[in-house]
Amino acid sequence: MTKPKRQDRRSEIQTTGDDDEMNLRKYVTTRQAAVMLGVGQEHIRKLLSASKVKGIKLGHDWLVFAPSMEKYFETKSNRGRPRSKTPQLEVKSIGQS
Repeated sequence: MTKPKRQDRRSEIQTTGDDDEMNLRKYVTTRQAAVMLGVGQEHIRKLLSASKVKGIKLGHDWLVFAPSMEKYFETKSNRGRPRSKTPQLEVKSIGQS
């Protein structure tokens, strides 16, 4: 008796352009994500734990799906303390009106 052949399911996988979660090249480490966005690694891990960005947990480490991270930071509100405005220098010449 022969075993039935396994179907090749790769042809059934549909890609979604830039948001292809099967493409491992689109994943970055939490350290890389933190550097790119100017935040701490702990903040990135909190976003992953809260499912605000997509990622894969490998043992103790996370890989962050870069397109989901970009979408999150594009759509999040700018809450918190507003940035202070940089004072503008006014240059005046002495003796001239």
